[in-house]
Amino acid sequence: MEDVTEAPPLPLDAAGAKKPIGLILALLLTLAAAGWLAFYAQSLVDERAHLRVEVAAQERKILDLREQLTRAEVAVQEKDAALATREVALADATQPELPVRVSFRPAWMGQGMVATFLNTGSQQLTLMVEFRDSNLKTSRDFALVVEAGAAAEVGHPQGWLVSSGQSVRVAASGFRSVTAFAP
Repeated sequence: MEDVTEAPPLPLDAAGAKKPIGLILALLLTLAAAGWLAFYAQSLVDERAHLRVEVAAQERKILDLREQLTRAEVAVQEKDAALATREVALADATQPELPVRVSFRPAWMGQGMVATFLNTGSQQLTLMVEFRDSNLKTSRDFALVVEAGAAAEVGHPQGWLVSSGQSVRVAASGFRSVTAFAP
């Protein structure tokens, strides 16, 4: 029989022993890096969620502040309007009385009445006269120039049928307005 001789075992050199340890270390480092990346990714997701909550809270706060600003602006506008109304009332109260007497007489020809505006002052006046009929819900404006001591009339010939219950508002620049009612 033939003799079978065994081959002597190959000695492991130092480089061969390091290869598996190096691979294991590389695998462990890769796993550690993957774990750290997963942790970092989770912390970014958590931070993103936290920032979303913060942004939503800031948006609510902005809306609340806008609403407060709108309420404040409305309050300022209301106070400005009230102040303007008071200023107009004060200006009217400090103006002299309009030197005009308003009277009514029956029309001599035709129907209705005639309104007469007598300037009792010492200077010519430009009168803005507004006739208003609340029953018919109509009105008409006239501009009349009346010399000092003279009178002007408005009736059917001038384009307005003056009838009982109508109001007449007479105004002139620099004077308080006067309102009269037809009898």
